[in-house]
Amino acid sequence: MGILEFLRRKPRVATESAQTGPSIRIPYTNPGLGAKYGEPITDADRSFAIKREPVAHRIVFSVAHDIFDNWFDIEDTAETPDENVDQAVQEAFSELNAKDVFTQMAIFERGYGWAIIVIGYEDKEESLKDPLDSPSKIDDLYAYGPEQISGVDWERDSNSERYGLPVVYKIIKSAGHAGRLHVHHSRVIHVATRLLEHPWQGVSVLHPVWDDLTNLRNIRWGMGQTLYRYGSGFPDITIEGAGKKQLDEFEASGAFANIHARTYFLHNEKQQIEFKGLAGRALNPEHYYMAIMENISAGSTVPLAILRGAQAGELAGSEVNEREYFKLISDAQSRYEPSLRFLIDKLIELGQIKTNVTDYKINWLGGFEINEKDKALTELSKAQATQLQTNWMTVNEIRAAQDPPLDEIEGGDLILGLLQKQTVPGSQVIKKEEKT
Repeated sequence: MGILEFLRRKPRVATESAQTGPSIRIPYTNPGLGAKYGEPITDADRSFAIKREPVAHRIVFSVAHDIFDNWFDIEDTAETPDENVDQAVQEAFSELNAKDVFTQMAIFERGYGWAIIVIGYEDKEESLKDPLDSPSKIDDLYAYGPEQISGVDWERDSNSERYGLPVVYKIIKSAGHAGRLHVHHSRVIHVATRLLEHPWQGVSVLHPVWDDLTNLRNIRWGMGQTLYRYGSGFPDITIEGAGKKQLDEFEASGAFANIHARTYFLHNEKQQIEFKGLAGRALNPEHYYMAIMENISAGSTVPLAILRGAQAGELAGSEVNEREYFKLISDAQSRYEPSLRFLIDKLIELGQIKTNVTDYKINWLGGFEINEKDKALTELSKAQATQLQTNWMTVNEIRAAQDPPLDEIEGGDLILGLLQKQTVPGSQVIKKEEKT
């Protein structure tokens, strides 16, 4: 049964899993302002940070998109490769909108520590809660995160190979659909790439930097309040000869209730008003701000320049930051690769990818781009290396070593370096196979 078909059915009263034992319940809490320094972190807190914290949003959303934006191609590693396998995979993935689904999965998995992709099969069973039985086709894919999963039934039989792992996921349906979507694990790709204490719930990428994000939020709030309250100075009003009673009466009159830089104050020679600023006594927040940003960079492995949103042009002359960042992207891609392989293998098994390929390689398309200056230096180094090779290699050997290889040319069996050293008039041209 496909997921869309299930969602379109009339709502029914959801029944609990037949499996004995309690279910794991994921509580819903009011996020407020997020977990404070050193407090336990809930999924609601994580959602709040992803939506409200610029740095957290970049670490979760931007990185997830960079992982899958450039996508990949498939290479058959057999001696006689199938040249059409990549096209077949891409067409099947396009029909399932797989790129968007995997990107959404990565957002959930990075933000909350784990996520699932539900595979909508055509099979003999009518309920998604039943184990997969003789599937004939994959119809659709959907990504879900912990905020959409209200509970998980896990295997409690210690003799089972799945002991401690999920059996049935209880997914909250979309708006307008009552009840829950109960899905058996055989219909699910479960993704958690940073496991630590729990067998299937990973660690969010926000956890190592959470306290620093909290500090950063407090600093931003403090800077905003300083600018709002004291940016133009605060009013210092002098009323000559006034006693406490007169001062209280002036204050009670409301004449000073809304004094700021854009209002005016009418007074006589006995009354004076002056706006006094902080006179340079305020702390410079940059040093504290940058120290926290460096901690967040270390905890997230995102270089500081990338974390702050530096443009590529600002990094000219040194691509160290970009190289380090795309090491992070490459590492994340390798962690998500098993999930992609599972889907590809299933599609081949069901005949939706028509190929006889038994082993293949996923080539991720790089995101790092070398600037024109470095490209020119690289080409110069290649040319110098080729020039040195002419001292011991024939022209055709050098042409064959190029990428892609070049065809042999007539007379290409010469060693140019030795030819230039011929100083005796009328001497024979030396070829590589002749003794000198």
